[in-house]
Amino acid sequence: MSCLLMAAITLIPGYLVNRFSKFSIKKNNTIALFGHSHAECAYNDTLISNLTNLSHSAESYFYTFQKVKKYLPQNPQITTVIIEFSNNQIDTKMDDWTWGYTYMSNMLPQYASFMAPSDLELLAKHNSKYFMNCIGITARINLIKVLTFNYDYTGKTGGYFKIDGSRQLPASDVTGKTVKFSPKKTTVSITNLQYLRKIIDYCYSMHKSVFLIRSPQHQLYEYRANEAEFELIRKRYFNDVRFLDFNDFPLKNNDFADFGHLNFEGATKFSKYINRFILSGTLNPGATGSFVQKENNIIYSISSDRYPL
Repeated sequence: MSCLLMAAITLIPGYLVNRFSKFSIKKNNTIALFGHSHAECAYNDTLISNLTNLSHSAESYFYTFQKVKKYLPQNPQITTVIIEFSNNQIDTKMDDWTWGYTYMSNMLPQYASFMAPSDLELLAKHNSKYFMNCIGITARINLIKVLTFNYDYTGKTGGYFKIDGSRQLPASDVTGKTVKFSPKKTTVSITNLQYLRKIIDYCYSMHKSVFLIRSPQHQLYEYRANEAEFELIRKRYFNDVRFLDFNDFPLKNNDFADFGHLNFEGATKFSKYINRFILSGTLNPGATGSFVQKENNIIYSISSDRYPL
């Protein structure tokens, strides 16, 4: 009897959270952006028309997939999904972001109620030692949600994150010189790539336009060393998805918080550009014009200085 009671305490709140959860964005926002901290810090959605930034720091595609499955059905006004795809997201560090205890204990309680059994099995398989501990945390949090009728996830799953100032970067230099890294062979996270594919296929099944996007990264960002493999993976597995590549968007050192993230000043410059990019109609099917060049399914600016500020 106690086992049945424990099962009920665990499963029923999870079912109710899944059934009544609310994931809302503004009614006039037709573009949803998902990603990790690069996108979280780069896209100030108060400056970008019709776009909601739903990115979250240290979020692997495994957890992004759970979010996408809730946001799209509940917000039929979304017509376009943009997914951050950058160099570190092919690396095996994403596996730790998925089932490492620190990340799993934070993310699993948030999204377990929306996972398929196969998702839970994957976590249990790779970290059985701490999986049940995280399920216990999840059960307590879900029970509190049910008892307080707190099913609203709006504003709790990510968004633009403002960073003031720069760390470890001199203020005067301008990023413009091409830095040649020694090619780096990356140990690839198969799981992260599989879940990116799941996100894309789910969006297609919901009849959404889908883009991958790479936000600006400093020339000295360490993961740029895997560029050759990154591009190979993109072409081999995601060449059916249009790619918006702003890796080399011209910014000064003092526009970066660190090598991988924009600060408030950099995000403001970049977001204003992205706003014009969107308003130009570049994301529309068959778009043409000064912003658009299509080559290997890459879309980017071809103006005289490539990215007019």
